[in-house]
Amino acid sequence: MAEKRKKRWFSKHAKSSAMVVSLAIHGVLILIALSFVAVTVIQKEDQKFENKTVKRPKKPLKRLQVPVKVKKNKPKPKLRKRMVAKNLNRKTPDFKMPEITGIKGGMGAMGDAAGGMESIGFTMPEIDFFGAKAKGEKVVFVVHFGPATISAGGGKDGGTKYTPFSRMTGLTIRNRLEDLVDSLPEYTLFNVMAYYAGDAWAMEPKMQLATPANKQKVKDWMEPVNPLEGDYQYCFSIPKEPRDRIKKGYANYPKRVDNLPFYSTKWAYPYYVPKAMEQKYAPDAEGGFMHWGRGVAWAILEQKPDTIFVLTTNYIDGWHRTKKEGGENVQSKANNPIKMAAALKKMCLDVYGPDKKQWPTINVVVLAKAGKDSTGANNTLSGQFGPIWKGFKSEGSVIDDIKKYMNDEEQVLYRKYQSEYGNKESNN
Repeated sequence: MAEKRKKRWFSKHAKSSAMVVSLAIHGVLILIALSFVAVTVIQKEDQKFENKTVKRPKKPLKRLQVPVKVKKNKPKPKLRKRMVAKNLNRKTPDFKMPEITGIKGGMGAMGDAAGGMESIGFTMPEIDFFGAKAKGEKVVFVVHFGPATISAGGGKDGGTKYTPFSRMTGLTIRNRLEDLVDSLPEYTLFNVMAYYAGDAWAMEPKMQLATPANKQKVKDWMEPVNPLEGDYQYCFSIPKEPRDRIKKGYANYPKRVDNLPFYSTKWAYPYYVPKAMEQKYAPDAEGGFMHWGRGVAWAILEQKPDTIFVLTTNYIDGWHRTKKEGGENVQSKANNPIKMAAALKKMCLDVYGPDKKQWPTINVVVLAKAGKDSTGANNTLSGQFGPIWKGFKSEGSVIDDIKKYMNDEEQVLYRKYQSEYGNKESNN
């Protein structure tokens, strides 16, 4: 008997192994299936908007009903009384700047005339020039620097005598003028004229703004004038060569003349009133405009200020003539202040117009002779100069004692020279 073969495990479990294989295959397929990701792409179409006409019912517009007042014509009232419009005088605030030496007041640079500025509440600067006070922002100083200001009177030989003591008057006037200009507000316009008899020398041909540089210019211009010591007479007494150049300057104003003597102004703009102007305003004045009158005419015609200050020692105008009699110069006493005042008023009428409020004030200061009574100076101010400063509604004053205007340093110098020269002068 053939030996029976042993059946293998798969043979014994044929059905079971088939199932296992089937399950394994299915498991592999499931794993493979799970490893794939299904992606679904959804594409959306762009949204489109379509306008659809919607029919809405239209309602007719209603008119706004605005109440209207209808004015009925009323009969005009019958006036039985005269109606007068009264001019109300309203007070305006007054703004003032702090007081400055030599200047009182403040602003005012925003107008051309004092009346216009004060009407809106500002005050014009008030300038005190040796006692004569006036308001103004365009100022001209016409100052005498001739022999009468600095001389000590007659000498033994009949001539004019000059000493350092007598020249102290001129020095004090010059220093106070510099101080006054130095205290002017910067918006002020100013100019200076130095004169004597037939000479009138301007500092500048046009008004200067009161800046520090222009204030220094005044000091530079006047610094050499009439020094206390030196061999000379006075600033206008110059030799022939510079005198010839001065004459050319008169004929060609404004021509500047330099290189003057050490005792004269640093430079000069010599001026005289043109002949045509003299014939127009003072046809019967044989001497024409001279002395202080020439300086005032220059101020009106060339500078057009609102304030003029004149410092002088005496009164001389175009009607004051010098004639030769017996070989000597004899001065005529035919001064005519009334005619002079009329000539200046006619000049202002042409330059400033008929409104006298726009005309300048002409303020006069008369210097009394050093060491002498001031009665004569007061008579000159009120009598001869009266028609001038009163006619222009201005002020006048007298310097009766120059020592009142000296500072401490000048007082010391004054006493020093007085001890050296004062007694000698009084004996002559």
